[in-house]
Amino acid sequence: MLKRYRNLLAALLASVSLLAACGGQNGGEAPSYPEGEAAAPLSLTVPLREEQDTLDPAKVTAQGGETILFHLFENLMRWEDSGSGWAALAPGQAESYQLETDFAGNATYTFTLREDASWSDGQSVSAEDFARAWRRLADPANNLPHRELLSVVSGYSQVQETGDPSLLAVSAPDARTFTVTLNGSCAWFLEELCAGAYTMPVRETPVSDGSVTNGAYTAVQFENGLAILERSDTYYGKADLGPETLRFVRSEGPDADYEKLQNGECVLLTELSAATLQELSPADTWTPEPKTTVTAVLLNTLQAPFDNPDVRLAFRLAVDNQAAAAAAGPAVRAAAGIVPYGVSDYGDRPVVEESAEEEPTLPDPNAVSVDTEPGDAPVCWDFRTHSLEKVTAPAESGYEEDCQQARQLMSQAGYPNGTGFPAVEYVYVESETGRAVANALQAMWKRELGVTVTVRGLSQEEYDALTASPEEPESGEETDSGEVSGEEEDTPVKESFFMAAQEISAAYSDAGAFLDRWHSANPENPSGYASDAFDILLNAAGAAVSPEVRDAYLHDAEAILLQDAPVIPVCCAGGGYLLSNGLTGLYRAPDGVYFLYRVSAAEDAQA
Repeated sequence: MLKRYRNLLAALLASVSLLAACGGQNGGEAPSYPEGEAAAPLSLTVPLREEQDTLDPAKVTAQGGETILFHLFENLMRWEDSGSGWAALAPGQAESYQLETDFAGNATYTFTLREDASWSDGQSVSAEDFARAWRRLADPANNLPHRELLSVVSGYSQVQETGDPSLLAVSAPDARTFTVTLNGSCAWFLEELCAGAYTMPVRETPVSDGSVTNGAYTAVQFENGLAILERSDTYYGKADLGPETLRFVRSEGPDADYEKLQNGECVLLTELSAATLQELSPADTWTPEPKTTVTAVLLNTLQAPFDNPDVRLAFRLAVDNQAAAAAAGPAVRAAAGIVPYGVSDYGDRPVVEESAEEEPTLPDPNAVSVDTEPGDAPVCWDFRTHSLEKVTAPAESGYEEDCQQARQLMSQAGYPNGTGFPAVEYVYVESETGRAVANALQAMWKRELGVTVTVRGLSQEEYDALTASPEEPESGEETDSGEVSGEEEDTPVKESFFMAAQEISAAYSDAGAFLDRWHSANPENPSGYASDAFDILLNAAGAAVSPEVRDAYLHDAEAILLQDAPVIPVCCAGGGYLLSNGLTGLYRAPDGVYFLYRVSAAEDAQA
């Protein structure tokens, strides 16, 4: 059987969650039934921000698409309610797996499918259906949007070079056995690939409209922005399902959707306006739902003054993250590092010795908490919280002490009280939020360091052109300065920007995916930063077999990045959701993925 279940968790709400807040608000009322009368089949309507144009798992890119896919299809592993309102890894179409690692550290997983795994038309799900899906995704001829997820699988590079998907190291020795060999040991393999939305099994003749699926539901209608799903009679876990029908409709905007929820026309909102968030969530009474995106300031380390590490660190220490997050809006959290909330640590959580006292229970996100104080820290074991609690926790100093150190660093660099500091510009993509954050940062640097930073909002096209990494000219090619480059010429100095706001995200939930972009060998290194110590830690993390050891390397690498400060983390993206009053059983994962399998009318709503 599975050796462990890991939580994908981001932060559990330790105070009144937004879902809890809505329980006492004007949500759509669940129906009540006379004593002894059976409840009517439950049908749920959920607006999604973007219109879906496909139900093909490998092709979905529209926001909200993953939520639909997880109800139509089931992967080798699946996401189940951890009991806290967050999703946890559990067996899916595979009832078990075995892991073997060779002398070079390459992992081979062998999955055994459950005997009762079947498609909605009664045909058995076979291991070849999974092998076919992985080869199809890797095939460059298909140009599928998520294929780089398979880069950890042995043979992937050869597939990209030759166009032959049979070179991918996946196989189906028999109908119930699926094997895959990796390059090294990938900590996020089970969560992101084996339980992900984009590697769901594929029939020999693919059915892309969701009418034939292997998950809990099938699509009975999919057109004009409407997807109607009904329970699958062949799903092995159908007895545990809650809703009979799921209707995913196109959002009409946060305010209009909120009115529909109040009128009972829909039951779940996954996007709320700032006004609604402020109405339902008074200050310090809830924690925003995590989205694995961090807003940061890139510093160009290849030109003065930010080629000086003292100047970079001073600028970082002078940033009041709490104030910057407040300027960004109600659903934003102050960033404590480059890795945002919602990204997993993959090592086992340490076992806490039980005390003689009654064991504390985790907060129930479906009910208002009476045991926690507003503003309590989240209780979880994601990378960010782990770092704050156990690894790179800051010293017992506040913002004023940080600013004092920043001023000392500026003096050390030759700019006491900002005297002699050159003109620098901070650019961002024009938006109301971007402007608010830019103005807040500009004021902090002026007040605390005595420097003047010009801020300028750009169009996305202008921003991309300004912040693009310069290409090294070919040998013998004339440069812009008229000089002819030779084989021993250095890489051209990057002079395109001084400071640039950037939203940083990754293709999968892993700290390494966020940190790797600052590796000196990464051609997409956004600020020209290079550190031997940082590179060594990332290389060691990539070679580590133990998840716990890998986590430790990544935490230490982030600590170096924060000290060298080629990038200043400012705030983490967040959000909120709202479930109709009288319903319970919803659970979710970061980045707005919701699971409605277990949603039902609360017992007191039927009393």
